[in-house]
Amino acid sequence: MRYKVRDGIVLKNICDEWLLIAVGKAAEHCLYVRQINDSLAWYWTRISSGMSSEDIVNEAVATFDVPRDLIVDDLNDLVSQLHTMGYLI
Repeated sequence: MRYKVRDGIVLKNICDEWLLIAVGKAAEHCLYVRQINDSLAWYWTRISSGMSSEDIVNEAVATFDVPRDLIVDDLNDLVSQLHTMGYLI
């Protein structure tokens, strides 16, 4: 599965803080600025680049040395939250 990021959402690192920023019409659907942690920024870069969920899970398992089932659950929860907050459509 691939995810659809709402147009106008950008990830920026400012003073060592990761921010999801909604520009233009995207700000009508989600917070203008949301601070996120390093893990979420890692996932976001892959989601927004168009990687499939399977590829994201495989890379996360290799990168973080965490059991696959935990990564799958975390990714599903994250995607659900991002969808609810309006960052994914």
